[in-house]
Amino acid sequence: MRVSVVCTFSFPEGLAASARIISYMKGLHQHGAKTDVFIYRPTDLHTNPSSYPAYGTYEGINYRYPNTRVYSKYKICRFIGRYYYWGVTCYNIWKENKAEKIDFLLISNDFLDILFLFTLWAKILGIKPVFITDEYPEPIRVYLKKDIPTWKKRLYNFILKYEDSFIFMTEKLNVFFNSKLNKPYYILPTITDTSRFNINAADNVQKKYMCYMGNMELSKDNVDNIIRAFSMIANKYPDIDFYLYGAPSPKDYNVIISVIEECNLSDRVFIKGRVSSLEVPSILKNAYLLVSSQPNSKRAEGGFPTKLGEYMATGVPAILTDVGEITKYVQDGVHVYIVEPENHIAYASKLDFIFSNYSEALDIASNAKEYLLNNFDYKSVSKKLLDFLYSRL
Repeated sequence: MRVSVVCTFSFPEGLAASARIISYMKGLHQHGAKTDVFIYRPTDLHTNPSSYPAYGTYEGINYRYPNTRVYSKYKICRFIGRYYYWGVTCYNIWKENKAEKIDFLLISNDFLDILFLFTLWAKILGIKPVFITDEYPEPIRVYLKKDIPTWKKRLYNFILKYEDSFIFMTEKLNVFFNSKLNKPYYILPTITDTSRFNINAADNVQKKYMCYMGNMELSKDNVDNIIRAFSMIANKYPDIDFYLYGAPSPKDYNVIISVIEECNLSDRVFIKGRVSSLEVPSILKNAYLLVSSQPNSKRAEGGFPTKLGEYMATGVPAILTDVGEITKYVQDGVHVYIVEPENHIAYASKLDFIFSNYSEALDIASNAKEYLLNNFDYKSVSKKLLDFLYSRL
């Protein structure tokens, strides 16, 4: 079997979406499938290009950009290049399919024009198109709307009826996209390449730290809630600081800084910026506590935090808010600690409990690591995904 993905995410180094693609494609490859990733546009700024080439093989996955992975510094070139890169990607898919049949093209993008283009192209080439998504569409995901316009729903239904099947992160997404079409689907909630975390924690960590790892987009991860919670117990635990890893937008950065200053935590809370995916495992494993907070929103309802799997893989205690379908897969006080969303007082109380009962928290974290390995490791999850795809041949 040959399975390809078309996406817009930086590869192989990137954020959560890139890590997720690597996890299931690496697993499919190890179970005997040939795997490809086609990135349909450049992803790197010319001021900060990746050290990876525009095409190559990573963890057994063949990947290819159109012909460059670096955006032009000229706006007119970027505008014209957009459609050129789409065409080159279609050509690359055609060329690879001609050389060796591609059975499935997983379309990891919900923009209507992209979804239409690559669904149509896959059908023309005799490839089964599969829509794979981990969030609601842009009006909900970006603008925090409760729903999408009726005309957009109709266009989705028109395009998606030509998909062979779907891969969703949550059941809520299946209801949203598939309730009228009733096509075969597979739920892929979280998948973690646990081999990345087979490293030892450092013995010489100079300071205990709580760690948040993410993009710090406040509409998705309201880290201000964690900062306010930390401010309530920080004086009780003066040996613990709070490190935030990620690159928020200028607007969100200013909000976060203002909350830090308001809480008088400038010497205890530090924005560390974005780090390489290669650095993530050691940063997480060396932390004293791993933290996440999501608001109770429509967007959170449809998604599932990729960081949950990564947190659990470390053996470090973790705390998250009760949103979406998290509690379908993990239990409070058994695998992780779960707290009511948008309630910094409740969050502070849970932080205090963890720090005061840290040996118990370590036992729970150890349970979480074993549970993740048995249920959401990339090898076992990708085998189930492969079985689903074989059922569609």
